[in-house]
Amino acid sequence: MKRNYLIATHGELAKGFQSSLDILAGKGNDFTVINAYMTDEDYTPVVVDFIQQVGPDEQGIVFTDLFGGSVNQKVVTEVLTAESDNIFILSNVNLAIILSILFLPEETPLTQEIIQNAINESQVTLVQTTQDNTNEEDIF
Repeated sequence: MKRNYLIATHGELAKGFQSSLDILAGKGNDFTVINAYMTDEDYTPVVVDFIQQVGPDEQGIVFTDLFGGSVNQKVVTEVLTAESDNIFILSNVNLAIILSILFLPEETPLTQEIIQNAINESQVTLVQTTQDNTNEEDIF
């Protein structure tokens, strides 16, 4: 099943994600990006166009930076207005979740359960930088 991707963030974070996706996976151009508030231009038409381009036999995945932030609110409003039940919105995203979703098998349609599993595996991790002298094992 074909998937369409949109990354919408405040500032140039979306552009940075796109750059990283290109370097790590050669897939940066597979993503539409919105770098909101960099100019006075309204980004709503880009969101609406993305929604309209997701066909009935396709899925759309929108990644936003802040849950409840203005960019997220705009995307949610437009998806609800369009009554699109084949578009998923993920918020508070990081590069790990974007890559996890990108590399899920395309022949398997995404479900909330599949996405939730990917989210659980892509959580922020605190890296231990001090050694516990009682444990001689490697930190990795």
